[in-house]
Amino acid sequence: MSESASTSPNSLFEAFPRLAGRLPWTSLGAFPTPVEPLTALSEGTRARLFVKRDDLSSPRYGGNKVRKLEFLLADASRYDCRTLITLGGIGSNHALATTIHGGLLGMQVDLALYDQPPSSFVTRNLHACLAAGARPHYAGNIVRAFLTSRRLYDARRRSGDAPYFVMVGGTSLLGCLGHVSAALELAEQVRRGELPEPDRVVVPLGTCGTAAGLIAGLRLAGLRTRVVAVRVADPISANGFVLRHLTQRVLGFLHQHDPAVPRLRIGLRDFDLVTDHFGPGYGHPTPEAEDAISRAESRLVLEPTYSGKALASCLDLCRRSDAERTVLFWNTFNSAALPERTSPPEPPTELPPELRRHLAT
Repeated sequence: MSESASTSPNSLFEAFPRLAGRLPWTSLGAFPTPVEPLTALSEGTRARLFVKRDDLSSPRYGGNKVRKLEFLLADASRYDCRTLITLGGIGSNHALATTIHGGLLGMQVDLALYDQPPSSFVTRNLHACLAAGARPHYAGNIVRAFLTSRRLYDARRRSGDAPYFVMVGGTSLLGCLGHVSAALELAEQVRRGELPEPDRVVVPLGTCGTAAGLIAGLRLAGLRTRVVAVRVADPISANGFVLRHLTQRVLGFLHQHDPAVPRLRIGLRDFDLVTDHFGPGYGHPTPEAEDAISRAESRLVLEPTYSGKALASCLDLCRRSDAERTVLFWNTFNSAALPERTSPPEPPTELPPELRRHLAT
């Protein structure tokens, strides 16, 4: 679907109109998402704290994945793919978002799921995936999840389907464009006076796609805003070198499709990487994240894997600020109601026992 056929604007195409006819995109969300002050959370500090409400990016299922899926699902549709294959943790927000938005476009979704610590959040997301029609497969760890995805892809092709693989977290060059557009959208909100130009934008760093898109987009917008990427996943994939390389590739990809997109160089000093809120490992809550979630609960719905740790780092940044700064917390979680199963809540017997145990917690 072209940008002109949509009712929701895409700031990337507004800034570089020639890209609209050269890149796949379909409207899934409600943009721009609002920015709001979080004055109570920064009280007593020298920072002015705002939140970018990407939790409101879709009434079906919001969060940061919607922007990525607008490009990825359009690409799948371009090739007449009716089956999506992706991977994530057992309580993956990405897996749930892909299932819901893919299902709205008539696509079946296979999920290769790997272990993460059990919690009510994981159980809720897995229930919602089943309610939305996902076909879950247990893979154990992320390496086996990639192998399982490959086997599923080959099996679907042999059966006559046209499968489409979506990278973990929706992080690919196409997926990253969603947050290039998001950064340009933010620049428009600054120009309209909805918030001051932020000194810092704080975002969780998992598969690096959201942060990479924001870094690239903020540079293209001409803002001086620095991205603060808060590591929430294993350092083998969530690190500054991966983030810099991915950002550079995204900018090169855009320039390749439209020479009007300027050539820009990204270095390790062009963003900040925070590593001290990761805790014991992926999906493990930290006391700081739980405190941040509790402090924000009257305004925001957050969770302990990504957004809670990012807000904890954001509040720490506000407390340590030695000058007046505008800080923007980018809420990547979803606040829309989740799908519910109409059948009895007992785990289906065909579900792998490793996943059944999570449903029973």
